[in-house]
Amino acid sequence: MFPTVARLSKASRAPLTPKRGNKDFYKGTRQAYLPGGRRTGAPGRHVIRGSSKYQLLDEKVRVYVAPQIEDIEDSELKPYVSLGAKLTEDHKNAVFSKFRGPRGLTPERFLRVCREHTYARLHPNRPVENPLSAPGWMRAQINLKLMDEPKFGGIPLKEYQETILEKRRTIADETGAAADVRRHLEVVETDDVPQKGKDASS
Repeated sequence: MFPTVARLSKASRAPLTPKRGNKDFYKGTRQAYLPGGRRTGAPGRHVIRGSSKYQLLDEKVRVYVAPQIEDIEDSELKPYVSLGAKLTEDHKNAVFSKFRGPRGLTPERFLRVCREHTYARLHPNRPVENPLSAPGWMRAQINLKLMDEPKFGGIPLKEYQETILEKRRTIADETGAAADVRRHLEVVETDDVPQKGKDASS
């Protein structure tokens, strides 16, 4: 590797960063800009003589504007979470549903859930193809109010599922009753048919 030529020794240097500068150098990232002045650079100055070795300048000190206290208290996001806080089942199932197998999140399950999420985002009016087989993460997000409850024919998902299941129970009961009637008729018909052995003996 060839050494840098003397006449170009300073041209190859990148702009200074706070790590390369001295103790008073602060480049700033323009993130603390506020209307009325630029609060970049060092927030004060060093004092050689005096009780305090560093003097803060009010016009240079960064100021952070916080939202209203009502907005902070009403927000679902909290600055601290207790170690004793327990997640509900809906919080646990809001992304990948419930893990039923010992392997946890498998690639096949991850792909299937990704397809379900993609389909729900592309079809907000009908986020699931079969209303009776709505995934667990969707039910959890509906309970947590993270997504609006979908409607099928103007009926919310839960009511629609209950209606369909009730119709299926009614049909099953009617089918079962009809099957019982058919079995009863078959028994009666077999009892009415005379047997050959009895006819021969008589």
